[in-house]
Amino acid sequence: MQSKQMLAVLFVLMLGNSQAYAQGVSSTVLVFSSGMMVLAGLTVYVILKIRSSLRNHLDRPAK
Repeated sequence: MQSKQMLAVLFVLMLGNSQAYAQGVSSTVLVFSSGMMVLAGLTVYVILKIRSSLRNHLDRPAK
């Protein structure tokens, strides 16, 4: 539950940052920063999936 809350907070922060850049920065910086935010989101997603997979693997009984 706590990881979902952290993910929601990161998402809100990313939205706030993208709106702040849209007012007077070149399109190159805007595209680069939005790409970095997408990569950060995907990184969090992959880490959560790996963590879930390891947790499920360790919970299985040994054969």
